Amino acid sequence: MDEKEWHTFITVVTEGNITRAAEKLFLSQPALSYRLRHMEEEMDCPLLLRTNDGMTLTPQGEVFYEYCQRMVQETELMRQSMGQLTGEVSGTLKIGASINFADYELPVLLHSFTAKYPKIHIQVKTRYSQQIQKMYNTGEVNVAIARGAYSGQGKQVFLLDEPYCLANKDKISHEELSKRPLIQYRTDPSIQTVFDNWCSENLPAGTQSAMELDSMVTCRHFIREGLGWSILPYMGLGSCRDEGIYIEPIFDSQGQPLTRPTYLYYDDKVSMQLPAVRTFIEYVLEYYKHRIPQT
Repeated sequence: MDEKEWHTFITVVTEGNITRAAEKLFLSQPALSYRLRHMEEEMDCPLLLRTNDGMTLTPQGEVFYEYCQRMVQETELMRQSMGQLTGEVSGTLKIGASINFADYELPVLLHSFTAKYPKIHIQVKTRYSQQIQKMYNTGEVNVAIARGAYSGQGKQVFLLDEPYCLANKDKISHEELSKRPLIQYRTDPSIQTVFDNWCSENLPAGTQSAMELDSMVTCRHFIREGLGWSILPYMGLGSCRDEGIYIEPIFDSQGQPLTRPTYLYYDDKVSMQLPAVRTFIEYVLEYYKHRIPQT
């Protein structure tokens, strides 16, 4: 049993599907099935149950899965600890980041970080915040940067806050909103809840969206062309903030600004033992400690 097989089994369990796991591992499905059979023969017991819904771990498979995760972590810890002997921080850092954060914050952050720590190998995966949290909980990434607060293992540290904003091509009163097309950006539940609550408190009953889009970029283009208005997190407004689009922060019924927090998630017991991961966490916390909030 070697590191390749540990990663293979972890990927299969994480994906829960042979087809997706094979694509991720750049293997054919027969080749992946062969590897899994070889593992089960070596362990002399079934590790996975194939069902119509995907893959399920057997009791022995659960033990083996925990073993694989532990061995991958121990191997990475050994490599990073040995790298420290050279006087340079090295190793692999796996980051999961929400799409908007990856668009507007992560490039600058990683540019300055890699300039200071060039020996650290960085892997980045971007998804919606809810998906990033799942990747973090399953151990697919060392650290997660996600929008909104989620319950889960490890430590959660606040990084920054951004306001939700009403966006329209021109300045508009709330009374006129119901007369113009409403563009609804469908994304993770945190934005959806804010959107629905604000509209129910500020628009006539029965107001419905005229357009439903699943891309914030498309939503911005529609707003820029005067096709309607929407509510978007400030960071997601992108270039609209500088191109004459009317933007104003929104408030709840108590007059409090509606904002969306971004958090850093990490395992303070496991990740902090890995020099590359620990260095990144410390760097991010220091970076946002001195960062000027957006307004």
